[in-house]
Amino acid sequence: MGQYKVAHIGPLESNARTLISTCPTNMVYGTCSCQGTCEDPNGQSGCNSDCLGTEGCTCPAGFLMQGSDCINKSECGCFVTEANLVVPNGEASVNDDCTQKCSCNDNQLTCAAYSCSTNAVCDVENEVRQCYCNAGYEGDGETCEPLYTDCQDVYDARQRQDGVYTIMPTGWPGLPFDVNCKMENGGGWTVFQRRTDSSTNFYQNWTEYRDGFGDSRNLWLGNEKLHYLTNQKNYKLRFDITTSSGSAKYAEYTEFQIESESTKYTMNKLGTHSGTTGHV
Repeated sequence: MGQYKVAHIGPLESNARTLISTCPTNMVYGTCSCQGTCEDPNGQSGCNSDCLGTEGCTCPAGFLMQGSDCINKSECGCFVTEANLVVPNGEASVNDDCTQKCSCNDNQLTCAAYSCSTNAVCDVENEVRQCYCNAGYEGDGETCEPLYTDCQDVYDARQRQDGVYTIMPTGWPGLPFDVNCKMENGGGWTVFQRRTDSSTNFYQNWTEYRDGFGDSRNLWLGNEKLHYLTNQKNYKLRFDITTSSGSAKYAEYTEFQIESESTKYTMNKLGTHSGTTGHV
């Protein structure tokens, strides 16, 4: 028969044996107390007479139980009982019908009433459920404001800086799109054509002229966009031209409107001419 040896330590004057036990990672040996968990940071549900006063492996300060392990409380988050999920610290969760929003900060859960704007819908995008503004509106979902319909709207909103703005013409079936706005000469001009050099080829096919092409220096906005733009309000047309000698000239027309693709984007309005050029 083989020989078996048992290693132990204990008082020399007795035969009692004391076994050495090692606590799992992130745990310490001590007196059991009200042990906090990710779901119950204050440990209310973990306090019972069988636990209190005994000794064993427990979580140190700054750690909470998650299952059978102790993790740093900063990694824990907050438990939402109704949804049976944990919300990470610094994040928020919205319930299925977007009527409540719960935020987690320092492992403390705060919930408040939440509702979508009449111009928004409760939906999930990129795995995040919340209120999202409908097309043609912008905001946080709880509040949704109409997008600008053209550069005149931008100007009327006291924006005086030339630049790129996002608009959504009335009835436009696609997504909002960016346009260049010019704010001089009365302001609110929506740029649909720009040619500054020969780097962009303007000899394009029907589809390109319908959908638009170019870049910030040379562009054609697109006939389809131009149709929706010019049929939502009454518009003027302006040309700003720099001659080969460097002279600046302009032409304005009191009316301008483009019909739909079914009529091959016919220009059905072009008002009276004024300016420093002949008819352009």
